[in-house]
Amino acid sequence: MTDTSPKPFVFVLMPFDDSFSDVYELGIKPACIDAGAYAERVDEQIFSESILQRIYNQIAKADVVISDMTSRNPNVFYETGYAHALGKNVILLTHNSDDIPFDLKHYPHIVYGGSIRDLKPELSKRVRWAIANPTENDSPLSPLLEFFHEGKPLVGSPSIDVQSNQGHLWLIRLKLDIHNPSENRVEPQDFRVAFVTSNRIPRSQSQHDEPLTSIKLPKGGYIHLPDEAYSLLPGGWESIHIELKADDELSCGDTENIILRVFTYSGTIDIPFSIKVT
Repeated sequence: MTDTSPKPFVFVLMPFDDSFSDVYELGIKPACIDAGAYAERVDEQIFSESILQRIYNQIAKADVVISDMTSRNPNVFYETGYAHALGKNVILLTHNSDDIPFDLKHYPHIVYGGSIRDLKPELSKRVRWAIANPTENDSPLSPLLEFFHEGKPLVGSPSIDVQSNQGHLWLIRLKLDIHNPSENRVEPQDFRVAFVTSNRIPRSQSQHDEPLTSIKLPKGGYIHLPDEAYSLLPGGWESIHIELKADDELSCGDTENIILRVFTYSGTIDIPFSIKVT
């Protein structure tokens, strides 16, 4: 009898570039079929929401996520980080091992070196194993984190005053303190953060003047991605330092809306606030 049960879903993250077509069509998709799954990229789907929202949705639904890290595409890096934050079973691929970032090299990855013939059997084996060993996405941890600016909690969309001595401002310096208030759990709370800004603030850097990854969003604005991953034990504290760089001068009285986006294993939370130049 024909098996009518739904097949496991593999969502594929890779650059939208014709040079990747053979890798996807001749390597990744057949490997998933051999493993008893079906694979899709977002550009094969029909949807009404924004492409970024669709990618979030499909990563959340996927049984397995495959990420081709070749060429260090920033969108693929960000989406892969989101999949890891959700606790998904992620299989990393790359043409060149140098394209795997240092802090991801401990994750299983396949270096196929341009050989689709070598990629297909190895990937099929990894996908089959991932399906048979699903990750535990129902973690009891919830995003129990508190965020503060100068001792004041970031709740209720607060406004933060940013002082300017000359009456205008190009660089917005923010220091946010994070607290894990849990008293009953011994597990640390692992998380990453990002900052979402308007089109007026397209660049960012760390307190050490190192540029951060800044990605333009499909519906406008930018998301800025610090490299740090944080782990806070119950009762622990941590600080985030970031400098947001405006395209033009922010004058006294100007207000900019910002979202602090927090990625945890149990989900993503947005914490909106605004800055006002005083």
